[in-house]
Amino acid sequence: MNDRKVRWACLEAIREGQEATIREKITPELIEATARITGDHNPLHVDPKAALRIGQSRPVAHGVILLGLVSRLIGMELPGPGSIWFENEIEFLSPVYPGDEVELTAKVKHVSPATGVVVLELQGRKVPGVPVLRGRSKVRVSTLSTERNESMVDQGNVAIVTGASRGLGRSIAEALGSRGMHVVVNYRSDESGAKDVVQAIESAGGTARAVGADISDSHGTRQLFEQVMKTFGRVDVIVHNATPPIRQKPYLETTPEEFRGYFDTYVVGLHELVRLAVPGMQERKFGRIIAILSSYIAEVPTKLAAYITGKQALHGLCRALAVELGPWNITVNTVSPSVLVGPRTDDLSIAAREIISRKIPLRRLGRPDDVARTVAFLAGGDSSFVSGANIPVTGGILF
Repeated sequence: MNDRKVRWACLEAIREGQEATIREKITPELIEATARITGDHNPLHVDPKAALRIGQSRPVAHGVILLGLVSRLIGMELPGPGSIWFENEIEFLSPVYPGDEVELTAKVKHVSPATGVVVLELQGRKVPGVPVLRGRSKVRVSTLSTERNESMVDQGNVAIVTGASRGLGRSIAEALGSRGMHVVVNYRSDESGAKDVVQAIESAGGTARAVGADISDSHGTRQLFEQVMKTFGRVDVIVHNATPPIRQKPYLETTPEEFRGYFDTYVVGLHELVRLAVPGMQERKFGRIIAILSSYIAEVPTKLAAYITGKQALHGLCRALAVELGPWNITVNTVSPSVLVGPRTDDLSIAAREIISRKIPLRRLGRPDDVARTVAFLAGGDSSFVSGANIPVTGGILF
């Protein structure tokens, strides 16, 4: 069979109440071939005189012939090629003889998008109308749309990168833009920096828009989402990088407001954005959600209690989302960088940088583009079976 001519089963196109029907003439040649293939030479099937002695006017067709027709109906018509028939309850109602024409019908009784299972009601009759078979089957469908999504190129996907006006967020936005994604450069206050990122992406041939919004606030998150939908009409990828200023402070001096600030940005901000975007992802059976954590969730330093608590809570949220959203082909992962070259390292002396570098097996500090390339992998089609993972981008510091 030429695969290019096969119309593969598509779960999204199957609806309750949908039907398909096939007809087949039962010939002596078909019965003989079935006996030869199965080894079932029961005289009831192949010997007219024996069939008469048993009480049948002529040989009775093998039941497996009808089951084969059911298999053909399921495999070629409904749901169609690529589906797997894994459970059935079949009742044979009357014998089928050579010369009979039988008609089999499958009707969809239930569709489970989460598991890809279709439940069929089966009916068989002789033409013009004597019932010969009835039953119920379960079929698992590997849909074409899911296959396409898992191997799809990144061209045209819409990605929101929060906190993308500078630093690591900028590198991530540019990396996604270079892969053909439409990038939404989110910022809270640095409009000039966000516009610079957009210009860099567009200069490289990509598409980007800057959208200002404070995602620690539910109203701001909704504004961001609505603006993205107005501009691009969809959200395929969310990269959550936004953060309040990271300040070291002894725990006993840390205020409840500082804990809430990190929690609202990291956890509530992502929750609100995901809650708005996921219905569209579920409908398309595709989504990528990536949150930026830190190696500090494992190697805990002092004077960062509020920051680390917020990141740990974000980690827990992402693990929960990975489990709950997985049935819709939505992956959720986190990336944990170690210290990166940037504003936090600018004031370090050469000696201090050397000391930090020597603790890293690769003997250098990480760069924002090291993290950005990892995020781009998780955001694209090549990471289709990676979900619930925390990927350390640390140069070999394991945790």
